Amino acid sequence: MKKTFQLLLIALIISVGASAQNTENVKIVELNSALFKQKVWNFAKNKSFTRVGDQPIILDFHAVWCPPCKRLAPHLQAIQNKYKNKLVVYKIDVDQEPEIARLFKIEAMPTIVFVNSKTNFVSEVGYRDYNEFEALVQKHFFAQ
Repeated sequence: MKKTFQLLLIALIISVGASAQNTENVKIVELNSALFKQKVWNFAKNKSFTRVGDQPIILDFHAVWCPPCKRLAPHLQAIQNKYKNKLVVYKIDVDQEPEIARLFKIEAMPTIVFVNSKTNFVSEVGYRDYNEFEALVQKHFFAQ
């Protein structure tokens, strides 16, 4: 009985360690204006939207005082972790970066902007549960 317990304990420790390595979180970066120009769109150089890079981007326009934004945050983190090599998620606080919010005509929060092409983006306004949000990611980035 003691040996069985020890073996089960060792198996449990190994499985927990393995699963912890597979679920490592990729930190979502909060963009200020300077980082936004480097990573998404240098609006000082290009007046019309011309994105930087090729990787699909999700922009989360949020505010710290916004309850739906707080409920959406774990879904964004889960999407970032699931698709860590296929897309990137950035957060933009509309109170800290009003110029960026104006460029995207943000009027309500949360607003999620899906950027998949060099010159176009699609906005989705409002909270979505994880399954709805996952469906939007599939629709905007991975639909055939």
